[in-house]
Amino acid sequence: MSKTGIFTGVSVAVMAGAIAYFSGISVSRAADIDATKVYMTHCKTCHGENGHPTDLGTGLGAREFANAEWQAKTTDEQIIKQINNGTPEKMMPFKEKLSQDEIKALVSVIRGFGKK
Repeated sequence: MSKTGIFTGVSVAVMAGAIAYFSGISVSRAADIDATKVYMTHCKTCHGENGHPTDLGTGLGAREFANAEWQAKTTDEQIIKQINNGTPEKMMPFKEKLSQDEIKALVSVIRGFGKK
C-alpha cells in the first residue's frame, strides 16, 4: 500500500472518530452494559437485591422498587434524574460515578422489580 493510501485511511478513521466524539454519539453502547452488575455494585446496599430496601436503605428512606404504585407513577426520566442527582443526606449523586449509559441502563433493572 502506498503512503498516500495509508494517509487517506488514517485520515478517514480520525475524521470518523472526531465526528462521533463531537456529535455526542456514544462509542460504548448501552447494550454492552451489564446493568444488573451495575445495580449490584452501586444500588443493592440500600435498595436490596430484589428491590426491597435493606435495613440501611429503610433508615435512609430508600424507595421500594417492587411497589406497583411507585412503579406506575414514576417516569423513567424521574428515575434517571434521581440517580444522577441523589438526595442530600440520603442518597449520593451518581452522575460523576457512573456514565449516562450506565444510569439509563439501571432503569430496566429498577422496572424489572415491579414485574416480580
